[in-house]
Amino acid sequence: MKKTAALLGAAAALGGAAYGASDLLFKALIAREVKVPKSVSKFITEKEEGAENPLEEKYKECMQYIEDYGLERHEMISDRGQKLRGYLMRPAKPSDVYVFGSHGYRSDGKGEWCYFAKFYVEEMGYNFFFVDHQSHGESEGEYIGFASHEHKDALKWLRYINDTFGSDIKIILHGISMGSATVMLMTGNDALPENVKFTVADCGYTSAMDEFNYKIESLKLPFKPLVPVISAINHKKAGYDFQKDTDALSAVRAARVPVLFIHGDKDLFVPTKMVYELYDACTSEKELFIVEGADHAKSYHIDPKGYEQRVKAMAEKYL
Repeated sequence: MKKTAALLGAAAALGGAAYGASDLLFKALIAREVKVPKSVSKFITEKEEGAENPLEEKYKECMQYIEDYGLERHEMISDRGQKLRGYLMRPAKPSDVYVFGSHGYRSDGKGEWCYFAKFYVEEMGYNFFFVDHQSHGESEGEYIGFASHEHKDALKWLRYINDTFGSDIKIILHGISMGSATVMLMTGNDALPENVKFTVADCGYTSAMDEFNYKIESLKLPFKPLVPVISAINHKKAGYDFQKDTDALSAVRAARVPVLFIHGDKDLFVPTKMVYELYDACTSEKELFIVEGADHAKSYHIDPKGYEQRVKAMAEKYL
C-alpha cells in the first residue's frame, strides 16, 4: 500500500513538473510579455541573445526613412475585441494598387517593412499598408496566434481597406515568416476579396506544429514529449490549434490567386524543404525563388535586385 502511494505520489510530482515545464514553454512561445529563459531562447528566436545584428545600421536608416516620409495610422477592432494598428504610406502619385504587408513572429509592421518601403512606394509607386498583428507593436493582445488569429484579422483589414479606399483598387499580399503563413492562409480562404491579385509568401512554414517539431529535432532539445501538453495549454488559453488552425499547406491547395514563393537556401529557422512542399501543394499559378546564401527572412537583404525583379514580374503579369 505504501509502495503504491509512493508511486502515485511520484507520478503526480512528475506530471506536475511536466505541466509546469509545458506552461513555461507555452508562455515563452506564445505570450506577449515574457522574459524568455536562456535555456530555451535558441528554440524560439532566430539568433542567440546578444548576437551582433549586421543590419542594425540599415535598420536605423530605413526606420528613419518611413518616419520622415510619413505614416497614416489606422485602427481596427478584431473579432476578439482587440484594438489593432495599421500604417499606410502613400506614393507621390495616386495609385489604385495597395500592398498589404504581414510581419513575422515577434517583429512588428514598421520593423519588418521599413526595408521594403522605398521599393514599393517610390519605385513601384504603390500604396503600402502594413499592420501590427495582435500582441505585436502598437496592437493589443496577450497571445501570438502563429497565423491563426492573424489571418482572420488580416482578412478583416482587407475589408477595411476596400471600404475605406474603394473596392475598385487592386491588392497584393506580402508576408514574411509567420506573416507568410498568414497570407497563405488568406490565399486559400473563401473570404479573400476578389480584388486581391497575387501573393508573395517569403519563408513561411507549413504549419506551426511542423515548425515546432522541426526546431525541437534540429536543436536536439528534450521538449518533444511536452508538445501535446503545450498544445493543449495553447488551445485553452490562446484559443487555437497548432496544426489545424495554422495549416498553410492545406490552404495553398485551395489557393485562389497566384503565389510567389520565396525562401533562402540557408534558412535554419524555417527549413527550406518546407517551401518545396508548399510550392508542390499549391494549385494556383505559382513561381518559386530560392535565394542562395540567405538565412531566415534575409532573402531581400542578400539579393534585393533578384527579389524586386520577381515581384515586378508578378505585378506585370497579374495586375
